[in-house]
Amino acid sequence: MKLWQKIFLTTLALVIIVVNVSSIVLLSNNHRLAIEREQQSALSRHSYLVADIKNAIIYTQLVERRVELDNDDVTDIAREVLGGWRSDSTMAATLFKDGKKIYTVNKQPAKAEYEILGEPDYASRIVEVDDETYLLIVSTTELNGEDYRLVSSFDITTTYELFSADFNQVRAVGIVSALLVAGILLLLVRTLLRPLRNLSGTTRQIASGDLDKRVTIKGNDEVSDVARSLNTMADSIEHNVGELEKLAESRKVFIGNLAHEMKTPLTSILGFADILRIKRQITDDERIEYSGVIVGETKRLQSLSSKLMELLSLGNMQLTLEDIDIRALSTTIEVTFQPVFARSGISFVSDVDEVVIKGDDELIKSLFYNLIDNSVKASPQGGTVTFSSTVTPQQVKLSVTDEGSGISEDQIPLLTEPFFMLDKARTRKHGGAGLGLALCAEIARAHGTELIITSSPGAGTCVSVSFAREVENA
Repeated sequence: MKLWQKIFLTTLALVIIVVNVSSIVLLSNNHRLAIEREQQSALSRHSYLVADIKNAIIYTQLVERRVELDNDDVTDIAREVLGGWRSDSTMAATLFKDGKKIYTVNKQPAKAEYEILGEPDYASRIVEVDDETYLLIVSTTELNGEDYRLVSSFDITTTYELFSADFNQVRAVGIVSALLVAGILLLLVRTLLRPLRNLSGTTRQIASGDLDKRVTIKGNDEVSDVARSLNTMADSIEHNVGELEKLAESRKVFIGNLAHEMKTPLTSILGFADILRIKRQITDDERIEYSGVIVGETKRLQSLSSKLMELLSLGNMQLTLEDIDIRALSTTIEVTFQPVFARSGISFVSDVDEVVIKGDDELIKSLFYNLIDNSVKASPQGGTVTFSSTVTPQQVKLSVTDEGSGISEDQIPLLTEPFFMLDKARTRKHGGAGLGLALCAEIARAHGTELIITSSPGAGTCVSVSFAREVENA
């Protein structure tokens, strides 16, 4: 059963129950009050009839100057008084003495008369006789020293018929009202739940893959809040799916580039090794040349493997932060790269301040070793590579600058992509695979910073990294 059906049926049932119960309670209360009024009126008339009989007996005693009357006289007086009520058709009365009828005025239910005689001195009862309803009152009256029982009955059939008619009318009105309320309620529930149906439909569309679908938000109620949350969730899902697609695409490119980079050296290694294996006569120069190619390509594979391992392990690496003296780092770089500088004819210029940063020593060395190595490869013979610092009270900015050919601005974002090579021939000549700057970017990210690359064609390239300043030495 759907939600709108549950709300409709539950509300309709409650409305019908409340309306009908309220009507029945109100009708029953009015009927009870009507019966009480009938009883009060009947009691008054019964009492008045008793008093009328007593007064007539006293009056007779006074007129005839008699202290006591005999039973026949009392009976005659009672008959005369009761006879005077004959014109009142709504009332019937019977006088009893010792269980026997003395006189009856108007017709009343005889069977009920004898049943009520067994009640106490005073009692009242409502009885039904032949589809008619009567109110009976009985009382014991002392007349001339003797006990008499007077039973009076009042026809209250009209009161009960009115109650029955009102009850049937209320039931009919209740049915009509229930149908009317059902129609209005159905329309109201369907209207109020329309946003929820739209929300459900949009959810199904999003679930089926239409991530661009959004819920139209109207108002500021609970359904609108849910719609906003759904839109936010859809935005997040769309963003995450986009990121996953980019990641999948980048992994695909990564794997393709990796396979390509490994294929070339492996082909060379296999080819020259096969020549050495099958060629019967080979000169020393050929052997040295072939084995040199095999060693060079093997070293390139080793370098590729090493850089890939570094790149993959950075995400799970726990940094060991310590104080790193920048001047000591610059000296280490100069000593380490001295053979490279000499072989390439590159001049190294250190222009760093005496300042300390916080970082992982091995990773920071790897970061600047790769930046220096890239600058050496990009620099022409006789060029200069500069390692400099800019210090502010808040941070230390370290930069590596070369005098190479530079690159265009639109290619700068691609430099940190794995396997991206601006000049593939030159990069492979130097044993590179396009992983150096990607590794540097990951190391910078692990330290909470990033690479800032500025370059333009013909003006060289500058790569900068900023670190929060920890210690300042005078």
